[in-house]
Amino acid sequence: MNYPPQIRLARLLLQEKTSNLLSPLQLFQLHSLAITTGLQFQHPSVLLSLFKLSLSNPSTLTHADKLFPRVQEPYKWNLMIRHASATSPLKALSLFQEMRSDTSSAPFYNDPFVYASLVKACGKARGFLQGKSVHCRVIKLGLGYNANVLNSLVSFYLGSVNLMSYAAVLFDSVSEKNVVIVNGLISGNVRRGNFDLGLKLFVEMLRRCFGSNVKPNCVTFVILISGCVEFGGFATGKALHCCSWKMGFGWNVEMCNALIDFYAKLGFVCDAANVFAEMPERDLISWNSMVWGHVKSGDYVQAFSLFGKMRNGGVGVDGASFSCLLSACAARRDLWSGRMVHARVKAAGMESDVSVGTALINVYAKCRSLKSARKLFDELPKREIGYWNAMIHAYIDAGLAREALKLLDEIKLRGLRLDEVTVLGLIMACRDAGELHRGSLVHSIVESDDLFKGSMVMGNALVDMYAKCGSTSKARSVFERMPRRDVISWTSMIVGHAVNGEGGESLATFKQMCAEKFVPNHVTLLGVLLACDHAGLVDEGMRLYNTMSEVYHIEPRVEHCGCVVDMLARAGRVGDAQMFVQNMHAKPNALVWRMLLNACRVHGHIDLGLIYVTGLAELDTSPDPASFVISSIMYAEAGRWNDVVSSRDIMVVEGASKEAGKSCISYLTE
Repeated sequence: MNYPPQIRLARLLLQEKTSNLLSPLQLFQLHSLAITTGLQFQHPSVLLSLFKLSLSNPSTLTHADKLFPRVQEPYKWNLMIRHASATSPLKALSLFQEMRSDTSSAPFYNDPFVYASLVKACGKARGFLQGKSVHCRVIKLGLGYNANVLNSLVSFYLGSVNLMSYAAVLFDSVSEKNVVIVNGLISGNVRRGNFDLGLKLFVEMLRRCFGSNVKPNCVTFVILISGCVEFGGFATGKALHCCSWKMGFGWNVEMCNALIDFYAKLGFVCDAANVFAEMPERDLISWNSMVWGHVKSGDYVQAFSLFGKMRNGGVGVDGASFSCLLSACAARRDLWSGRMVHARVKAAGMESDVSVGTALINVYAKCRSLKSARKLFDELPKREIGYWNAMIHAYIDAGLAREALKLLDEIKLRGLRLDEVTVLGLIMACRDAGELHRGSLVHSIVESDDLFKGSMVMGNALVDMYAKCGSTSKARSVFERMPRRDVISWTSMIVGHAVNGEGGESLATFKQMCAEKFVPNHVTLLGVLLACDHAGLVDEGMRLYNTMSEVYHIEPRVEHCGCVVDMLARAGRVGDAQMFVQNMHAKPNALVWRMLLNACRVHGHIDLGLIYVTGLAELDTSPDPASFVISSIMYAEAGRWNDVVSSRDIMVVEGASKEAGKSCISYLTE
């Protein structure tokens, strides 16, 4: 049949892989053309092609959902399941159940790509029981030989600490291994933090332990170099870089992008720039990685310059490009540049991109323009939890924890699923607002969701929240039930006991931490010194301070010195405190001087206290109401009332108003 030229063009566009050339508007125009000319009804393959194109563009996914019921080709199930596994894993599992009830799709039941997608969906949804069920079906259908299915299964089992042994057994059962399977095992181990094991598998590939045909490819190097950012370190990444060159992968675009990301994240921006400059071909990821590298290093001018070159060179931009620039604006608190980038985002029609929208909220929040952040939040679609996360953390950073907690009620009304960022933000809000009761409610959310169970980050946050809200018993309960702990876990518990006046418990926890071979950091030691201070354990505190640099290789900071001064002052050893301040390595700050002043006032050393008032006044710091208050009290103790009046007058002129103290712990809902 002879169609007019525009229809032949439409058919050509629909039949080819042209999704990267079509905007959503062009796609809708083609669909309209297919309807008005009857192509959609005369040729079912046209509708299937439209469906494929709609799936390939994030902006037209809702259009794909509407097309799905109208597509008559049974292959639509496979396409939809494979796509949903990446974006909506629970939907993928539901679609598979519907597919099984559709008799017309029976010829596609044995498609290995479908089962590979289902396994990936189970992994993302943390549905380990469902994943095992899919594995059983794979074995029953005889698809266990397929490389994609095996790779997905290995990655799936490596996604859980309790199932990692299954991955090893599955890998060993494969008689003829290939590079895809080995790469899957390497990738899974790297993701789980077992970088050394992943590197060992790489060495075994080099030695041909898995067969003469199984040797590292570009994907192998990309996995390991990416893992070096967090686990392997600079030396290992550099060695892998050299090895990749020797094996002929040096000019591969994906390899170069991984190297740029590796060098930039470790702070070697010059090395990243060298890789970027020598690349024969660059893609959008290359440019974005380089822009991000300059942002991370603090070279914001160069980041904006590179963005301009991208625009002038016709490279194009995406959400990651704008997110990098907005991160630069937030880091330097540049509201004017942030608004300029926002205007560009609007012009590009990318304001509804989740990464860009959250970055914009963050810029306005960091620039103290919370009204603009809230206005933008109200304009954005509320179905994405990322926007809620950004606004919750914006309120927390601004000290408006109760406003952040109000968003929890709205999230519940909308039926949105909370992720780890949301829950962590809510725990922080409960901590800052002193909302112990609501903190317990958030804790119940953590306990009821398998996604959060066993999370060390979540456990640390809960321990900190309960301790700051005054409930060390609940903090201890969470701490004891944590399957894994790190130095942050121990530090949170030590500091929690210390700030609640439980010095003995804090020291006992510190000793237990050392017995279990955990290395304390400067915050841990600050917590222990605070415990000694509050419990009056002066000798123990001094012994710990004197061994900080020798035993733990931590140089005392002014905060540690302040704890020692306060500890000596509380014990009435004002002379020792004065000697300590004179000999301390760190320069005394206003807080240290105030501690000495208060000790002199309490123990009757008025003349010495007046000398410290002079030292406090000579500090080149911004007006602090606490300094004015303690100075005026000392003058009053000495009977120098004219100086008291003068100190109060200066306090008024400088605008250093003192806030009244108040309790902020709420045990019950209002």
